[in-house]
Amino acid sequence: MWINLLYAHYFVALIVLILFVLKQRKDFLPSFLLLLAIPIFSWGIIYYLQRSKGEDAELPDWLLRKETYEDVSLQRPDVTIETNLISLQDALVLNSNQVKRKTLMNVLKNDFLQQAPLLAAALKSEDNETSHYAATALQQAKTLLAKQLRHVEQELNERPEDLDVLTSYLQILKQMIDMEFLDRRTQMKYTYTYLHALTALIELGGTIAPEYHVERIRTALSLDEYEQALSASELFLRQHPHREMAYFEAMHVHYAMKNVKQLHETVDALRASDIRLSPEGLDQLRFWI
Repeated sequence: MWINLLYAHYFVALIVLILFVLKQRKDFLPSFLLLLAIPIFSWGIIYYLQRSKGEDAELPDWLLRKETYEDVSLQRPDVTIETNLISLQDALVLNSNQVKRKTLMNVLKNDFLQQAPLLAAALKSEDNETSHYAATALQQAKTLLAKQLRHVEQELNERPEDLDVLTSYLQILKQMIDMEFLDRRTQMKYTYTYLHALTALIELGGTIAPEYHVERIRTALSLDEYEQALSASELFLRQHPHREMAYFEAMHVHYAMKNVKQLHETVDALRASDIRLSPEGLDQLRFWI
């Protein structure tokens, strides 16, 4: 019986050897020698070795799931998406003319009335089409603002003491000042009108936000209207004696007017007050001291 099993073993081993040679298996010789050296039991050993080798050659699941772990680091970016994310100022400096135009058009689709600095930069672009888009948008913005201004002025003539109308009037004037960066003379005209409107708003009394006082003082200083700036800062201090900003604006005015004595008096008054300064206020006070 064992002799018959041995004959059968070598007969099957010979067939396996022929198949390995036909399939050009590189491991046919070690496998055949193993079959010769260890009859019968060598089949189990060969099966185990072949199975282990197959498992080691398999790729891990995470590498096979390409749709989950696909590497996109080297993919070309979508220009349409990217031009919606970068700022126009960066696009004007860093990108091609095509990207500049597309980015500018995306800006103009939104509230371009708030984009005066960017339009000013786009006007200086070396790309003629980009500068043309900016010039067209600038003219359109100025036309729209002029129309809004005429409408609000009519309302203001009818209701000169309406705070909401005055506030809208100030907002439009501020935008027109920003848009007139090419015409200094027209810009000055709107700035004086803006200062007059701020004064009218504050003189109405009531609960006027401190920011309007600050805006009035700084606008007067920008026009070199020092006396108006001084009276505005004094009024700010009288109406808001417990706000640190009122003291600092007064210091700016005295500094611009070279009122050294009044500047030191204002600093001393702030130090003697019971105002609890913010971190920014402390930095400003150290500067003036």
